[in-house]
Amino acid sequence: MSFNISNQIPSSRRKRRQHLFSRDIEQLLFSLGDGPYSSEQTVNALEDTLTLYLTSLCHAALKHARAQGRNRIKIDDLPFALRNDPYKLSRLEYIINQSQRIEKAKKIFDNNVVSHLQTFNEEDDDDQLEGNGGKSQQNPKPRRKKRKQVPDVKQAEHSDDDDDNDGDNSA
Repeated sequence: MSFNISNQIPSSRRKRRQHLFSRDIEQLLFSLGDGPYSSEQTVNALEDTLTLYLTSLCHAALKHARAQGRNRIKIDDLPFALRNDPYKLSRLEYIINQSQRIEKAKKIFDNNVVSHLQTFNEEDDDDQLEGNGGKSQQNPKPRRKKRKQVPDVKQAEHSDDDDDNDGDNSA
C-alpha cells in the first residue's frame, strides 16, 4: 500500500488534531528502548504517519465495500485492502481467527456454566425438599462460622501486672 502525498491532511486541519495515539506511541517507543519521555516531535511524526496509514487503509476498504454495493466497511473488506502486503494480511487473518476462537470458547463456557448452575440449583431444591419434610424454604440464611476467640495481648499483659502487685500500690 502506497501513500499519496497529495492526499495528506492540510496544515490547517493538522493543528486541530486530537492526539488519539500519542500515549500509545510513547509507551511503544519506551518499550523499544527510548527514554521515559519521548520527544514531542517524534511522537507527532509517528502519529501523523499512523493516521495517514489508517486513513488510506480505511479508504481502500471502503472502496471495496462500495464495489460490493455497501456503504459501510465490514471486517471482510480489510483483507482486500491488505492483499498486497502478505505479512500484514497473515497477521490480520491470525487475529480474526483468534477472535473467532475466543468468541466460540466464551459461548461454550457460558453454556457450561448455565447448565452447571442449573444442575446445582436442582440438587439444592431436592435437598431442601427432603430436609424440610416436603416444604421448600424461601431464602435460607447462610450459616456463619464461629470465630475462635484470641485473647488480647494487651489485656493479658495488664492482668499479669495486676497479679504481680497484689493490690500494693507502693513502688
